[in-house]
Amino acid sequence: MEVIVFAILALYLFFRLWGVLGTRTGHEKKVNPFQEQEAEDKEEGNVIVMPKRSNSPRQVEQEEFSSSVASQINRLMEIDNRFDPSIFMKNAQAAFISVIKAFTEANHMTLKKLLSSSVYEQFATAIEEREKKNLRQETEIEDLHAEILNIDILDDRAQITVRFVSQQMVATINQENQSFDNPSRLQIPMRDIWTFERFFGSESPIWLLIRTRSENS
Repeated sequence: MEVIVFAILALYLFFRLWGVLGTRTGHEKKVNPFQEQEAEDKEEGNVIVMPKRSNSPRQVEQEEFSSSVASQINRLMEIDNRFDPSIFMKNAQAAFISVIKAFTEANHMTLKKLLSSSVYEQFATAIEEREKKNLRQETEIEDLHAEILNIDILDDRAQITVRFVSQQMVATINQENQSFDNPSRLQIPMRDIWTFERFFGSESPIWLLIRTRSENS
């Protein structure tokens, strides 16, 4: 059966357990996005936080982002002077890895912290189905890159859509410790679209994952 790595956040999430999101990275350097924050903002785990920057906001250049995205970033920095796109992107990649690892390890505490309630319910359902069938997943991520595609600024919050491009190996393991969907442990290129959200003025610095889809055909 075709491996659909991040189908967990699509409508067919509940019916293809072996194709849902799940990974143990193993190759990439572990990153804690809270290292970019002041001491009082530090917590355990990898999450996207609201970056802090100086009181003299810079304007991003179109060489760094597309003209439309650069304009959106500059507008967001005018509204919230703590936002820094470079720190956000570093944290976004760390969150991508952290969410995948948490799903693989059935770490509900981390998932609840990083996901919106609706997305968490999808993850929790997939984990439950996997455990009922005595299955587990192994995934390795390499060559991870990210870029901002769009920023929506609403009345009380901002939503940032990010494209993650990576090489991934995903295998579903049965009770006999055998992979029935990827026995050769082949890597495939993946392009995933995740949307993060944070309310202006929120005491929490975390950007929650609220939507995702696969850009793969």
